Amino acid sequence: MVDLSQFDWSIRNQVRPRMFRHDPALRCLRLAAYQGAQAVDVRRNHAKVFAPTDFTEASLPAEEWTWLKRHWQPERLTAERILCDTDCSSETLWLLDDAVTARIARDDQAHLVEIAVDGPGSLACGWAISGDQLSPWRVQVRRTGMARALRGLAIEQMAQMAPVFHARCRAVIHSEVLELAEQFALARRRTARSLLADRLSGYYNAFGETTITITHNVLAQRLNLRRATVTLALQELEGAKAIRSHRARIELKDRERLIALAHEY
Repeated sequence: MVDLSQFDWSIRNQVRPRMFRHDPALRCLRLAAYQGAQAVDVRRNHAKVFAPTDFTEASLPAEEWTWLKRHWQPERLTAERILCDTDCSSETLWLLDDAVTARIARDDQAHLVEIAVDGPGSLACGWAISGDQLSPWRVQVRRTGMARALRGLAIEQMAQMAPVFHARCRAVIHSEVLELAEQFALARRRTARSLLADRLSGYYNAFGETTITITHNVLAQRLNLRRATVTLALQELEGAKAIRSHRARIELKDRERLIALAHEY
């Protein structure tokens, strides 16, 4: 397992997608070794390694929550809105209430690829607390909903006024970096069925639903796949009894089976 406490801010510059031009798996392993990790199991369970961090009132010191409540700015986020973009300054930190966002990175061919989805209770644009505030990926709203924003002076004061919250934010962006590294390290070794199973599993978790409305074309665009490839992969997942695909609607049938297929390389 990777010890996240060993990671520092320089890690972000080591794992941007454009760095994986030659041997992605080797770069991932070298990165982990450089940071002092003892081992990297690239077939590990995502849900365990990248566990959500608790940002609820009950999990934070009372004085921190009081300070945060004074500085949170509630805002309604609409679908498709871009909250921050690749290599652009991320000036707002978001805590999602019922909105859902996606992280979208560029691969070594400069294609946009959706790498993860974050649901209610998640942090978005956490790079606002980094030194240069530059985001290594685009964050785009996938489901309209409410979120709370921290901006400007509140972000600057957060480490002092809300140190527990600040430390958890840092832990989140460290785990996001590992997730990005794993996605690109395995990109050339992963089947379309595995990739699609992973993305669908993420949707079901983030949206908190067992049926999602999405077309083959949209899935193809988000994952940088051909539409025919997506259709074939969905047929294979349906044949494995993990999902049931309808017209512009995909129903979850067996969550454990879907997760197992997502880890098939």
